[in-house]
Amino acid sequence: HLSIFQILYKILLTALACFAVAFLSSFLAEQTRRTRKELWAMEDQVKRVEKMAVIGEMAAGLAHEIKNPLASLAGSIQILKDGIQLDADHARLMKIVLREADRLSSLVNNFLLFARPPAGKSEIIDLSRAITETVELFEKDDACREKITIEKKVSDGICIQMDPIHFRQVLWNLLLNAAEAIDGSGSIDINLFSAKGRKACMEISDTGCGISAEVIGSIFDPFFTTKHNGTGLGLSIVHSILESYDSHLEVRSRQGTGTTFAVHLKRSEPPTHA
Repeated sequence: HLSIFQILYKILLTALACFAVAFLSSFLAEQTRRTRKELWAMEDQVKRVEKMAVIGEMAAGLAHEIKNPLASLAGSIQILKDGIQLDADHARLMKIVLREADRLSSLVNNFLLFARPPAGKSEIIDLSRAITETVELFEKDDACREKITIEKKVSDGICIQMDPIHFRQVLWNLLLNAAEAIDGSGSIDINLFSAKGRKACMEISDTGCGISAEVIGSIFDPFFTTKHNGTGLGLSIVHSILESYDSHLEVRSRQGTGTTFAVHLKRSEPPTHA
């Protein structure tokens, strides 16, 4: 024999309990989905690193074997060119040989950089300043000038420990890759912000052609390229350099819309001044 108020109280209590269970179930389901997504990303990252390590070991030995005889060959041809009186056709052929030898030498050096990035001299880098300086130089490059606008949204006070030359190379290659993906005019957005776990995230987004689902799994492989004049080593070098600093690179893309490369970096404390 319950009063109407007791019945309403029990109904309200039961309803609140149902809502609480539904909310907790939804929250746990979302957490499970995010965790599963992070685990998949980590699994892809580990597989990519293992593949890069195997290719890198083979590449380093092969590049060294090519580099020394190539240097001897180019030097010998230069001596012959300077010491022999050549007619116009032979002189043109010599120039072609030397030009292609230089191109091969540059390719081998890039391959070595991918296979075994030099240790470099790490120091504390203020990312806001480093990004601004690199972008100012890139805006004057032919790949960007009068064609692409670059917008920056950069948080201050974010520092990392890395060789400044390596960081500039990473950012320059990603900017160049974004610019080459844009047909005609377009824009590149750079977004720098703090992430959880003492991390910094630098995102480079373009309004280019995007990357298809069939291709996106191979873009970090050495010598894989969809460009007419590309070597396929730019993103491989970026990936290899970042791995040497316990950092990594992720890509999100939609064909016909654009691509975003997210660089996840370990944060460092800003230098203290006495």
